[in-house]
Amino acid sequence: MKNISWAALGLVLAITSCTKEEVKFYDGKDRIQFSKLGVGTSARYIDSADFSFAAKGDLLVDTVFLPVDVTGRTASVDREFKVEFDAKGSNAVPGQDFDFGKCVIKAGSFKGVFPLILRKTKDLETIRKTVAFNIATNDAFEVGIGTQLKSKVAFFNFMVKPVDWELRMARFFGVYSKEKHRFVLYHLGFPEINYAATLAAEDPSKYIFGGTKFAYFQLKLRSLLDDLNSGAIKPAANDPFTYPLKDENGITIIFP
Repeated sequence: MKNISWAALGLVLAITSCTKEEVKFYDGKDRIQFSKLGVGTSARYIDSADFSFAAKGDLLVDTVFLPVDVTGRTASVDREFKVEFDAKGSNAVPGQDFDFGKCVIKAGSFKGVFPLILRKTKDLETIRKTVAFNIATNDAFEVGIGTQLKSKVAFFNFMVKPVDWELRMARFFGVYSKEKHRFVLYHLGFPEINYAATLAAEDPSKYIFGGTKFAYFQLKLRSLLDDLNSGAIKPAANDPFTYPLKDENGITIIFP
């Protein structure tokens, strides 16, 4: 009987403990933070990103969408969250180089995006501008995990060779040139492209892809460029390139 009584008491205490923890969790405001890269145990938080206008043709304004996560509960109405400009970590000027879009978590959702509106100015052809920002408290949300509250975006109007090009990307895209890089980004419709070290690290929302996707890109771009270079198809009216496509040294560009 004593064993049964102690077991019953333990069960009651366990239930009481769970109830208290649950009340404690839901007593506070819901919280918000920038999202991690990828999913699962290998997910990591990346606090910076690069954006180049060089592959965007004549586009003068573009928007980068940074994903955010809510911890807590969903709501039956849309809720705005707050992002603050960090002047100390920035050399870009609000209202001139960039603007913040409306930050909203839709009703019933745990996820949203922070829209960062970037403008292409003349000085971006020679310098990188950086805008830094952080999640802040407002009436709807407290801040979330401390390591996922700050972020920054560097933007410019020239090509920067991806760090993984020689090691991983060259087998699909061949020898690097700025003009080939521009062609890749323009015709894939990406502001950047990166190679995922593992399958778990793939994240198309951040333009990070694995080998299978790169193989598809290779076939698509090779076929397209062959047809454009040979004149089998005509470039679109807004295509910014001259064909046959040549690199900075006047050599015709091809894909492996």
